[in-house]
Amino acid sequence: MNRLNFSFIKKNVLPHIIAILIFIGISSAFFYPQMLGYQLHQSDNTNYLGMSKEIRDAREIYQIDPLWTNAMFGGMPAYQISMRNPNVINTVKNYILKLIPRPIGYMFFLMAGFYIMLLCFRVDFKIAIIGAIAFGLSSYNILYLVGGHNTKIHAISFIPPIIGSIYYGYRRNYFTGSALLAIFVCLHISANHLQMTYYLLYMISGIALVEFVIALKEKVMPAFMKASLFLLLGGMLGLLPPVTNIMVTKEYSNYTTRGESELTLKKSTSGSSLADNALDKDYIKQYSFGHGEIWSLVIPNVKGGAMGVLGQEKEYLKDVSPSLRESISRYPKYWGEQYATGGAFYFGASIFLLFIFGAFFVKDKIKWAFLGVSLLAILLSWKFSIVTDFFIDHIPLYNKFRDTKMMLILVQISFSLLAILFINHLFLNQINNKKLIKISAGVAGILLIFYLFPRLFFDFFNRNEYSYFEDLKQNYSGNPGALLQIGDMQQAIENIRVSIFKEDLLRSFLFIGITVLLIYLYLKKRLKSLQFILVLGIIIIIDLWGVDRRYLRNEKKGNKYTEWVKPYNYLNPHQPAQADITILGIEIDQQKELNTKIEKALNHRLKSTSKLSAELENERNNIRFAELNFNSNYRVLSLPDPFNESRTSYYHKSIGGYHGAKLRRYQELIEFWLGAEIKSIIEKLNQQPSGQEMELFLKKQIPVLNMLNTKYIIFNPQAAPLINHHAYGNAWFADNLIMADNADQEMFALDGLNKKTAIIQKKYSHLLPNNVIPDTTSVITMLEYKPDHLTYQSETKHDRLAVFSEIFYDAGWNAYIDGNPVEYYGVNYVLRGLTIPAGEHKIEFKFEPQTYYMGRNISAAGSILILLYVLIVLFINKKSKTIESVE
Repeated sequence: MNRLNFSFIKKNVLPHIIAILIFIGISSAFFYPQMLGYQLHQSDNTNYLGMSKEIRDAREIYQIDPLWTNAMFGGMPAYQISMRNPNVINTVKNYILKLIPRPIGYMFFLMAGFYIMLLCFRVDFKIAIIGAIAFGLSSYNILYLVGGHNTKIHAISFIPPIIGSIYYGYRRNYFTGSALLAIFVCLHISANHLQMTYYLLYMISGIALVEFVIALKEKVMPAFMKASLFLLLGGMLGLLPPVTNIMVTKEYSNYTTRGESELTLKKSTSGSSLADNALDKDYIKQYSFGHGEIWSLVIPNVKGGAMGVLGQEKEYLKDVSPSLRESISRYPKYWGEQYATGGAFYFGASIFLLFIFGAFFVKDKIKWAFLGVSLLAILLSWKFSIVTDFFIDHIPLYNKFRDTKMMLILVQISFSLLAILFINHLFLNQINNKKLIKISAGVAGILLIFYLFPRLFFDFFNRNEYSYFEDLKQNYSGNPGALLQIGDMQQAIENIRVSIFKEDLLRSFLFIGITVLLIYLYLKKRLKSLQFILVLGIIIIIDLWGVDRRYLRNEKKGNKYTEWVKPYNYLNPHQPAQADITILGIEIDQQKELNTKIEKALNHRLKSTSKLSAELENERNNIRFAELNFNSNYRVLSLPDPFNESRTSYYHKSIGGYHGAKLRRYQELIEFWLGAEIKSIIEKLNQQPSGQEMELFLKKQIPVLNMLNTKYIIFNPQAAPLINHHAYGNAWFADNLIMADNADQEMFALDGLNKKTAIIQKKYSHLLPNNVIPDTTSVITMLEYKPDHLTYQSETKHDRLAVFSEIFYDAGWNAYIDGNPVEYYGVNYVLRGLTIPAGEHKIEFKFEPQTYYMGRNISAAGSILILLYVLIVLFINKKSKTIESVE
């Protein structure tokens, strides 16, 4: 019995333990500073910490999970930033991430997920390990990990096992396949990155179509239908635990820039990205590839790789004329068409060759699904493509997402999968050597032609650069000397870029040649299969590792890593600037009880701490500003670019912020008025006006910012902020009403707005007071602030219309007067209005989204159903094996 148990473990468990240890080992080696106690500095994580600060503070101080935050764009749902939605399956994943923290943990999941997929394709575990490593080390993943796109990597990690589960369900056991699918769909959807989910649907559709054609030809349609139904069941079960994410995101999307606008007009003051019920086409394609850049999958520097300047490539500047060297060194190193890039999507030269072999040699017809979807993904990754434009205009949901090249994740999966399926085929079948040689010669020949005639096939300037040089030549058309110098400069830049391209092309050619040699040695029986696997694995690691290190170098400057920070600094990326400290001081002066609350919080939360002195002072500041946030309610405008930063949100409630899904009405407000007002503030400050001139300007020229309660304007973080004494406050009573027929009229009526006037659409007229009687004795004040629960006190002699400087969002906000629910309405295009009866009243706004609460109930039931289904499948499989053994 003991021998049998050992044999079973050795055969069925030990291989996977070995694989896990290899994945952890390689991930740890790649991110080795993490093993020394550091955290990878990620720009998106820094932005996340800013945008989520109010949410995290509310959890710590009040033990609540706020569903709304006012820290960005005047206010938005918190579940689009940081939402706790635990389910049993995702909890297990989170526990693993505690044992193996990110980024090592994410790299491990990438490799493990691909490994599971290959096992579902019946690939030997030793070969599957190579494929998993190749997939994990693809620079696609490294770039997003370095950038801090953690949810994206989380979502990608579980795409391969979803594909493997579907394949397993069709080809081997639909019970097991459906159970696996339920688990991995749950994990994937829990990442809440619906763009990746959307692209995954293309691959699933391709696989289902191929399996349908196979079933039709082989006349096994009933088996196909049965497998499809069980896989559909598994997929539906997998959607249930994380369904809250789906439901609230679907609801919220209708109100965002991806939803339908009430406006029929268009106006932009800051580069509009508005369109009807979709993102603007140019905005969608900002980060898409130009023609030729797709070859970065094989030749990483086909367009120069990462952003930077040619001056970083000093070895190429040696042959440049000294008179041109300095100016040329400032030109971009990247010459593709993307708006910006952190580096090339490189899947490996060796993997590319093996993928080509897989396309020709693998017999399984499932390859056509991967080849077809990969071709489509490549076409859709192009910026200048009629296919991309067609999909944006006509294919459902495609125009809801930007950065179309992200769809290349499907190509990344296909490359590594077909490459490994070829190796598996190589070990199990005879190979047509002549065919192999022809394919190898064809690949090598293409690269050789590229090397010999690079300018024939590739551009070494992007479209903007071509336009720039043409304009430059036009400006100096009458100056032959200047034209000659411009031509020399352009030629020198092109020569450097060609050299960069050729060097990487030779690199790829070398790895392809080594891979061909390795296959040749195996076919000639000079290498055994295990030796072949080991050497191939080393080649692939060297190839991918070398390119990945261009984007994550793990270098030190002095005693500090350039891209790694201590854990405390990772979680606390900011320190208050002088402007922030000044605001805190002003607010303490205006609210005497605030200082008492701060001291009480400091004594309570720091009574037992072991933090170092520097960390302790930072912690004190965190507590001070958290108390400030929850005991005040004003907004801050940070110049010059408030709509692309989250640092302000770390300390204050911001007019701007950093998020990919703003409320559409707020974005329209930015496009129509806020952009112009911000520009006018900058222009006014540049004129260095007197205090009186600035006061008059703030009173008259920025009505929209005033109605948003913009109390402070930070124009220099290291200086005192500009105090806006004309901000309208938290709430006020309006004496005059302007009735608008539609959203267009409401938007334009904001021009010249004043505090006494409220603009309301006629559809809300039945909720308005019968008569608007001015009354200077009316008072409305805020009593208590929590992100999703605002409390006010009012006292009026007549029914009054109150305007609240809070963002209107009727998918969850409810209003109460003295505890009784009442209807509220939209005012001034983005704010809330409420009719308040005469007398003294307590007014509350509570964010209570029923969609969220319904989703939580479904989620809890879904977790139980998945566990029950998995247990049933295990019982059925065990019973089937028992019957087989008896027979």
